[in-house]
Amino acid sequence: MSKPIKDTLILQTGGTIDKIYPQQPGAYGFEIGQPAMENIMSRISPGFPFLFETVCTKDSQEITDADREDILRFVVEGDQQLILITHGTDTMCETARYLVRAGVGQGSNFGPGVGEKVVAITGAFKPECMKDTDADFNVGFALGFLQASSAPGVYVVMNGCAIPGAHAIRNQNGKFVDDRDVLSRF
Repeated sequence: MSKPIKDTLILQTGGTIDKIYPQQPGAYGFEIGQPAMENIMSRISPGFPFLFETVCTKDSQEITDADREDILRFVVEGDQQLILITHGTDTMCETARYLVRAGVGQGSNFGPGVGEKVVAITGAFKPECMKDTDADFNVGFALGFLQASSAPGVYVVMNGCAIPGAHAIRNQNGKFVDDRDVLSRF
């Protein structure tokens, strides 16, 4: 017997995944553009309903706890149990821990259903607009993880790995790993 397909809420916050080439004459740095998820979802064409919401459009180094509170509000108030957050890679682990501390996916007291939510935070090391981006792979893997997962909680989902948000860190090589695996090697 197969699991029923569930609706997915997609929250966009900016980050490298949404960056585009400079649009102003003489500009030299990438800028945050239109949400990359619109392009990605049109290419993926998933077989389940989804809803886009934009929380903010920032480089993740500029995301504050006030922005994380806005993310939390969207998670809590959303009707969907499955939530994908696109986020910049520099601070996605901090956002994951913020949501974990708030009790998302842990039977928290926000109201019915919030304790059963599954949240996947993903992004890209190269903007979606680039030919060799990792955005499509990361988003596709995160969406598959959400549909297949039965364990509520917050996860950082990057490069084919889903790591519990409370334990996700970036190592010295820039890869996302579980801190329990890193600590067990010493």
